[in-house]
Amino acid sequence: MLALAAAFWIGASARAAVVAGAGAPLPPIQPGPKDGFADVTARCGVDFVHRFCHRRIANILLSNGSGGAALDFDNDGLLDLYLVNWEPLKGVAPKCPARAARGNRLYRNRGDGTFEDVTARAGVAGAGYASAAAAADFDNDGFTDIYVVNIGPNILYRNRGDGTFEDVTAKAGVGDRGSGIGATWLDIDNDGLLDLYVANYLTFDPSTVSEENPGAYPGPLAYPGEADVLYRNCGNGKFEDATRRAGVYAPGQRAMGVVAFDCDRDGDADIYVCNDDTPNILWLNDGTGHFQNVAAEQGVAFNSIGEAPGSMNAAVGDADGNGLPDLYVTRLGYGSLYLRMPEGHYLDAMWKSGLGRITRKSTAWGGVLFDADNDGDPDAFTANGSAFYLDGSLSLFLENLGKARFVNAADKGGAFFRTPVNGRGAAAWDFNNDGRMDLLGTLLADRPVILENRLPAVNHWLKLKLIGTRANRNGYGALIALRAGGRVLVGQAHCPVGFLTQGDDRIHFGLGKASKADEIQIRWPGGQRQVLRNVPADQILTIHEPR
Repeated sequence: MLALAAAFWIGASARAAVVAGAGAPLPPIQPGPKDGFADVTARCGVDFVHRFCHRRIANILLSNGSGGAALDFDNDGLLDLYLVNWEPLKGVAPKCPARAARGNRLYRNRGDGTFEDVTARAGVAGAGYASAAAAADFDNDGFTDIYVVNIGPNILYRNRGDGTFEDVTAKAGVGDRGSGIGATWLDIDNDGLLDLYVANYLTFDPSTVSEENPGAYPGPLAYPGEADVLYRNCGNGKFEDATRRAGVYAPGQRAMGVVAFDCDRDGDADIYVCNDDTPNILWLNDGTGHFQNVAAEQGVAFNSIGEAPGSMNAAVGDADGNGLPDLYVTRLGYGSLYLRMPEGHYLDAMWKSGLGRITRKSTAWGGVLFDADNDGDPDAFTANGSAFYLDGSLSLFLENLGKARFVNAADKGGAFFRTPVNGRGAAAWDFNNDGRMDLLGTLLADRPVILENRLPAVNHWLKLKLIGTRANRNGYGALIALRAGGRVLVGQAHCPVGFLTQGDDRIHFGLGKASKADEIQIRWPGGQRQVLRNVPADQILTIHEPR
């Protein structure tokens, strides 16, 4: 949700909007011949529709929407798609007509540009009012598992390796019953086991009213915040609640998104939490799995004018090319582009980068940094949508001209970026393995949008799939430095979650005109180093950690 003056919170007497998702999903958007991105959702066979049985956004929980995750659940090298949905929730969402009664859906990538719905066979239809999903191999058996984040008890699905999943929530002990809105997988102590951080929003009470603006639905500060939960992986299929012991117990926050990455490049996973109307948190890891909040000291707690408006999402990438991880935080209005400085703090370059001018009138939810044209500089995609109306907003494709200088590239993006939608989740993924990063958007009260990247393939690329042996099998926490064409590109393996939605966890590098990587250096979690030389471009390379 978002922070606004009370007069702007929309009440029961406000204009109603027809619900597109309940009966009339967004029709296919026809691309032009030069469009950089094409809506191929219908061609892909993804017929998911977000269940929303209302004529307006009537409360704060209804404004958030739902997302999902890109994952390769059957190890065929193709990214599949898991999308989560809403079931009735007392005081929030009523029971829908039978025609709208479809739960979470798993779509298997056939490899020919189409997907098939395998939900029933896989056993992952789920139950509950679902917000998000996070996928990773928590038990290191070589198969990707799925964690579903609900408002209510969450669900952990263990991948059996035969195309089916089992619900191991009770055994694992990770069925948090809070108002879940996101989660990420990370290895907090580099023991080779992925731990789980669950982001919770607020304690919703349908009887709460707005004293400042009678008839409006109250904003986030009208409700108590909820503590997030950190589960430590015990290695026997079970987890323990390590929230207090790790120092991350913070009951007053109202999380909207979470991402884990190594902000200071010291070899351990740190955690950044985006909060609603509450200062954001940067949990700095001391290397043993104990954390301290350093957001204010490092310059990432507030926006550029010292406010703490509703922050939805933080995307990680090296926007300015200095080899350090930056954060693109989406919010109501202009958000923040926090650039990591060599001295060890961040500077908010939202206005200097051009993003402030472009996004100042937007209500931004999901956002990603991704190299759309493989020139070596991460571009950005932002999913926009009103928190109050279902009229739709324009999404943004933002091209990085280098050194974190962004321009609005809607004309290059094409017809989708001229079409108002109720954007929420956003992710980057290469679903057809052609080396050009595609986009996924989830929409409130509507179908998702799969955008195939059709920008001219004039540059080279390299994609790395890491497989840990001593480290966690996903390789989350590994740092990569790639030298090609006289440049050094830096990336890191982490669970690529944004607001509600997880993208492609393979590490993608745009190489520009370089036809090979002269050298790739990998520092695995735990400190082991690996070097590869003279690696040809334009391939997906699987790299196993040396034993």
